[in-house]
Amino acid sequence: MKFIQHHWFGIITGLFVFLCFSLFILVLISPRQDLQKRGFIPCTEIMAENIISCEENKFTCVLSAVLKNSWCDIKVIGQGISDWAKRKQPYPWSNYIFIPELPVDDDFDDEAREEYLKNNPDFKLEMEQLKKLNKELENEEELQMQLKPEDKPKAENISQ
Repeated sequence: MKFIQHHWFGIITGLFVFLCFSLFILVLISPRQDLQKRGFIPCTEIMAENIISCEENKFTCVLSAVLKNSWCDIKVIGQGISDWAKRKQPYPWSNYIFIPELPVDDDFDDEAREEYLKNNPDFKLEMEQLKKLNKELENEEELQMQLKPEDKPKAENISQ
C-alpha cells in the first residue's frame, strides 16, 4: 500500500503514456486505404476535413481535431472489443487490423508486367548493373569537373 501512496502519480502517468503509445502503434500498423473504409480510415478522413476547415484560432482548432480523432480511434478499438465479445468477429482487432481491399489501378497492366518478368527473370541483377553503370557515370562526370581549364588539351595543340 505504501508503494501506491508514494508512486501513484508515476503509475497513472506511465499508464497514460503506455495507452497513448499503444494507440499510436495500432493506428500506425493498421491499413490506410480500403475500399470499404474500415478501421481508423473514417476517423482520419473526418480529422482531415476538420483541419482543412480551420480558419480562426488555428492552433486550438487543429488540437481539437486531433483530440477528436484520438477519441474516434478509441471508439473503433472499443467497438472491436465489443464485437469480439458478442462473437461478431474472431479477434478484438479484426475491425482495424485486416487485409485491405485496394482499388484497382487502371493504368497498371498486370499482363504486361508478368510478360516483362517472364522475359527478364533476373530483375535484381539488372537493377544492380544499372546502379553500377550509374555510379561509373557519376565518377566520370566528377573527374571531368575536377579537370582545370589549363589541364584540358587545347584545340591548337591537338592539331600540331
